[in-house]
Amino acid sequence: MMISSPTSFTRPESMRAGGAPPAFLRRGRAAAAFLGALTAALGAALVLPPTALAATGPKDELLQANAKLKKHFASKSPSWSPEADARNAKIKEIVGGFLDFEELAQRALIRHWDKLSPAKRAEFVRTLRELVERNYVKQLYGQPHYRLKLEEEEIEGDQAVVRGTLLAKSRGKKVTMALEYKLLRKANRWVVYDVVTDDLSLLENYRADFNKVIAKESFDALLAKMKKKLAEKDG
Repeated sequence: MMISSPTSFTRPESMRAGGAPPAFLRRGRAAAAFLGALTAALGAALVLPPTALAATGPKDELLQANAKLKKHFASKSPSWSPEADARNAKIKEIVGGFLDFEELAQRALIRHWDKLSPAKRAEFVRTLRELVERNYVKQLYGQPHYRLKLEEEEIEGDQAVVRGTLLAKSRGKKVTMALEYKLLRKANRWVVYDVVTDDLSLLENYRADFNKVIAKESFDALLAKMKKKLAEKDG
């Protein structure tokens, strides 16, 4: 089975009628759903050294990362404490070390990426990274209670898909989500560039929202909106 093309996507909620703001500027179902799925993926760097990663498959890396992170995220430190600050900084380090922000940005912007200067590309990737890291820390705090079951691994050269199920709680209710990690092998390790939960793709959601803003306004307007969101105290 071929790995799905990064240019094909399901019409996300943000493109439906009603004038909803871009998903990256609001907290919603997508952010909550991606949270649990990303938890296992965004920490393999803490579990295995780079030389060891090549000897394991993406599924094994995700499982080992999940075991490590569940213990790490069990901290009950108050959100205002120095311990929580150190914990959040570690989470950001994990996110930055395993999620390939440049790959995510390039695939999300598609044709617009080629028109950007190296400086603009770097600025966009940096801004996207800051948004994702901040939202991830905010959503994740105090939510280590989930169970990940990875069931299928598919590898084609330097690309891989790992499929499974996430069992978690949302507002006190049990939630079961189908999930799919999409990974690339780069520099002797596997990196995640997309997570799909219940057919809702992180990459495709960003792609639709980013390109909608660019089409109506401009790339500079998109970047300005993202930076404005970062400047808001409460995110």
